[in-house]
Amino acid sequence: IPKINQVLKSAAVDIPDHCPSCGEKLQWESDFLMCVNHAICPAQVIGKMAYFFKILANNDGFGIATIKKLYEHGIRKISQIYTLSVNDLSAMGFGEKTSINLVNQLKRSTSEQIEDWRFLAAFGVNRLGMGNCENLLKSYSINKIFKLYLEQISNIDGFAELTAKMIVIGLNSIKSEFDLLSQYRFNLEQTPLQKDLAEFSHRLSGKKVIFTGKMSSSREAMKKYAKSIGIQVVSSISAKTDYLVVGEKVGQKKIESAEKYGVEILTETNYLSMIALI
Repeated sequence: IPKINQVLKSAAVDIPDHCPSCGEKLQWESDFLMCVNHAICPAQVIGKMAYFFKILANNDGFGIATIKKLYEHGIRKISQIYTLSVNDLSAMGFGEKTSINLVNQLKRSTSEQIEDWRFLAAFGVNRLGMGNCENLLKSYSINKIFKLYLEQISNIDGFAELTAKMIVIGLNSIKSEFDLLSQYRFNLEQTPLQKDLAEFSHRLSGKKVIFTGKMSSSREAMKKYAKSIGIQVVSSISAKTDYLVVGEKVGQKKIESAEKYGVEILTETNYLSMIALI
């Protein structure tokens, strides 16, 4: 049962003037107080490098603690990390087993297949989260996005002019790092282009589908295949959703929500029949 410990009185917020990490004078951007020293601020540089490996999600060992240690030894860019050898890491104070594992994890991150939109999102460009990256790469391949004009991006459904402007600026800022990392030949799975899907014209292309419950195969694999034939995989039910594909152990809320919005409910077997996989 909640208990009142004390009554707190209102007090003025002590707003900092300078970044606690690099000392740069902070600036207001809309409702956010920002450090704009993006390229040099230690907290931001460390955060960006750790974010890259977190979003790739096909490696282990490159958390904040490891990245901080690399930073202390002069590492400032992701591309520098990929040049490190076991001897380099050992010289930085990592143990032999840890050094070997980190090098192996770097190799794993380039050889283990990941979606191209995930790779792009890992660079942390403002307004280019995983969803926007996937939408962008449905219209243009990853090697063409760096030559896009603001108008080309803003013409894509879901990209406002301000967002498009920030994306163009952001892509320009990561171009050199992207080119350096591309030399390591990451195993990228290409997002199907909408124009190709239009030519393919599967009966479910363009339909909004949600997968829920335990499936006979990997749910992620089912989502991936669905996207490859033009299905729009969504995460929440609305009046615009076309199908709810249910496996085992499905929560009653999902079923009730689908019924409320008139969404057609399919069993996994029904769905697989519709896409002709059985």
